Amino acid sequence: MKFKNAIKTIMGLAICFGATLTTHAQDSTSMAEKPNEVTSFNKIRLNLLGLGYEREQKIGRLTTFYIGAGVESSLIYRTESELRPIVNSDGSLDYAFDEKSTTEFKLYPSFNTGLRHYFNFERRIKKGKNTVNNAAGYVGFDVLAIFPTQKNEVDYQINMGPRWGFQTHVGKKINFGLDLGPDVTINSEEVNVGLGGKLGFSYLF
Repeated sequence: MKFKNAIKTIMGLAICFGATLTTHAQDSTSMAEKPNEVTSFNKIRLNLLGLGYEREQKIGRLTTFYIGAGVESSLIYRTESELRPIVNSDGSLDYAFDEKSTTEFKLYPSFNTGLRHYFNFERRIKKGKNTVNNAAGYVGFDVLAIFPTQKNEVDYQINMGPRWGFQTHVGKKINFGLDLGPDVTINSEEVNVGLGGKLGFSYLF
């Protein structure tokens, strides 16, 4: 399950969009309620690479536990190259270079859980910024399990790692969120280290 490098560029552009969106939301809600602790929510999440349900449950004044399920998408790009020897009629030897590329888009069922600790509620309140719907920065730990549906693929994949992120309130029941962090990726064939994260919108209910 290797994502094309272009996804990193898309996420970079989206981070800039998120920062602009955050500033706009803060300016337009300067008179809104500013709670000093987190709230529990049910969420429908539409991310850059997936769609799912999440329950974020308050377990401390500024700490939440979350659990969810959904589908994750994968853009898989493969390139195969082969150098073939060719024997000519006069007995001389030439070589032919063949290259074949394939691109696949797939959907996989997924399970997600983790912890978030929001660290800047008080600072945001002092600055007059909005904290509705847990609109603040956080650190945490995330575990994502992906289960491919075809027997000829890797039978599972687990991504886990620390996270830094933020949520911002952009509507009465809508949040925009981003989190990033190093990931350890484990499946039945190998263990890798990479970059993981989520980017998208949540509908709260």
